[in-house]
Amino acid sequence: MTKRVISLEESGVELKGLPYSMGAALAERMQEGWSVPAGMVVTTDGCRSYCTRLGQLSDEIMEELVSAIRQLEQQTGTSFGGPNHPLLFDVRSDETVSFSALEKYAISYVGLNDETVEDLAHQTGDRFYALQCYLAVLQQYGHLVHGIPYKMTFAKPAASEPYFSGETELESWIEEWKDLIQAVSGSPFPQDVFTQLQTAVRAVFCSADKMNHGADPLEDQTKEEAPKGAAKGTTNGSAVLIQAMVQGNDVDYKGSGKVCTRNPATGEQGMIGDYLPSRSKSGMVHALSYLKRNNSKRYTELEMICTELERRTGTVLELTYVVKTDSVCIQHVQPARLSSLATIRNAVHFVHEGLVSKEEALLRMRSEDIAAGMQQELPELKILLEWADDIKELSILSKVEHISEVWHARAWDAEGIGLCTTETMLLSPSRKPYMQKMLLAETEADRRRGLERLLPMQQSDMECLFEAMDGRPVNIQLFDFPLQELFQDEKVLESQSNDSALVLSQIHEMQLEAIFRAAVKSIRKGLWVRPEIMIPHVEHVQEIQKMRALVDHVADQVLGEERRHCVYKVGAAVTSAKVAWTAAHIARYADFISFDADTLTQSIYGNTREKTAGRELVEGETSQIECNSSHTFSIEGVGRLVEMAAAQGRIRKPHLKTSITGEHILDTACISFIHDIKLVAVCCKPEQIPWARIAAAQAVIRASHNNQSMKNEDISTIA
Repeated sequence: MTKRVISLEESGVELKGLPYSMGAALAERMQEGWSVPAGMVVTTDGCRSYCTRLGQLSDEIMEELVSAIRQLEQQTGTSFGGPNHPLLFDVRSDETVSFSALEKYAISYVGLNDETVEDLAHQTGDRFYALQCYLAVLQQYGHLVHGIPYKMTFAKPAASEPYFSGETELESWIEEWKDLIQAVSGSPFPQDVFTQLQTAVRAVFCSADKMNHGADPLEDQTKEEAPKGAAKGTTNGSAVLIQAMVQGNDVDYKGSGKVCTRNPATGEQGMIGDYLPSRSKSGMVHALSYLKRNNSKRYTELEMICTELERRTGTVLELTYVVKTDSVCIQHVQPARLSSLATIRNAVHFVHEGLVSKEEALLRMRSEDIAAGMQQELPELKILLEWADDIKELSILSKVEHISEVWHARAWDAEGIGLCTTETMLLSPSRKPYMQKMLLAETEADRRRGLERLLPMQQSDMECLFEAMDGRPVNIQLFDFPLQELFQDEKVLESQSNDSALVLSQIHEMQLEAIFRAAVKSIRKGLWVRPEIMIPHVEHVQEIQKMRALVDHVADQVLGEERRHCVYKVGAAVTSAKVAWTAAHIARYADFISFDADTLTQSIYGNTREKTAGRELVEGETSQIECNSSHTFSIEGVGRLVEMAAAQGRIRKPHLKTSITGEHILDTACISFIHDIKLVAVCCKPEQIPWARIAAAQAVIRASHNNQSMKNEDISTIA
């Protein structure tokens, strides 16, 4: 029979097999001889079964729970609900989430009622303390079980607070809380301790389910709505940990506190935390140095525990502890909530200390950590990026809309330019008037003179790109902007519409000349030039064929003897589903294909250029179409289309280079998908490059883990 209530003292596979289990971690420490409060775990299956029985534990589970409690009573010399030495429980989720979450989804001092509170007062010799504990369980019970908003509750009182100066006042608050629970729920606070425990288990289980379904466990406690209905029950959630509480006023009790094994804000080595001595008259919490000064032996023991736990877990941990006369008792162990700075630093430090592998360190990174780490010069971030580069398979390229961005891309070690939008350069505030004048030219000769003025400007841009990316590919997308949108006058628009295709062709020819002139000049400076000329919005294979012929013609005219030193490529931008379906045909004439994820998404969801808000280019804006926030990159939609097109293109041309660019492709799932479908490169903004490098390495690591898991499953099946 599967056990559903497992004692921490048990060393069976049931407890060790619990995923993300704090109980399992504490059980291991207990079996190694560490001082850990006794307790038990109600498994997820046990909790789920409980929640399907209208709030009643089955006879089997109840029998297991009672048996575990009786054993615990014998071990501790206490009695659950009995006189003299009442046994009190701390009930919380067994999942290893941060303390700040658990403390709001936990109920302490379960087992206190009108009688046992007096027994606790007699046992500790401090009735004020006992009443404080009783008020605490009423507050937590009211919030977690009946959804009483926290703005109607009060923090656990301290003896130093003036409005809790006497037992009479505490008794008054206790009665008010009983009345509030009765009014909200229609039922009194249960005096039967087993009913308390059953209800607490149910409430904690369902609250953990709330967290697992995306609710923020750190929401402001003063909000109007608390986790209302949290005790109604669902079908998921985590196991529940039940531990005996170490009484703060036992004779053997010297103090308690919380500690992090390293500084969670800075990542600095050495434990940091607080300490509250027993029977503190002021109730003031001291820094951990107080324990070091007054009880160096226990401080050293706590330090040893922190070091050992870090060594075993490779994680910065947060602990609650109790100092007794002859030992330090560890109550709870959790991963600490770290700042981005500490996350990055500790990941690297743990590798250097031999606690984790480079792969594990990289897997711990999140995009927000990297973004925050970029705000300051961190040697650890540079080290992480070097590790990522050694592992990743995707090339990380940069998108450039303005020339100044190319130096940012180089600073973050972009492996090339994956998309240079030349329209943003030609339509910059200083050049837009020249473009407009050229387009409004009344004669062909005037238009040619306008293009000749623009040529050196564009050539200067290209020279800057080649200099910054010396030896790295530079993808230059030819002019891609509706000419009509440069004018407001309807008559001008009408006159331009007749010959806009011819003008666009002339602009492209000017750009090609600028590119190859810049290539010649750069080559003669000793630079290695690798231009990749991308044709925008290819609709038919004839377009790419025609444009390739034009590129080759201009290259022959301009490059001359430098042709052998300028190995250029010609490719196509895939911006619509229609073009994607013809990828195999386009590959006949293209050296590469670049998928524009944002435009593909808009195309599929019907967001045309004309419908996209804010499309008009004004000073200070770019021509990048912003993707509707509801139209993020869909793996099953746009992703599968890209996968099909890339595969078809490679069938026609096995060495076809395939890349993707977009605003919404850098989450871990998307990067893993892009890696799996064997695209060659990802193009992103310069400030996104560090995270893209990390995410690309994570994709390789996860793929390796998945392959290993599949092999293990195959071996298991064969066996």
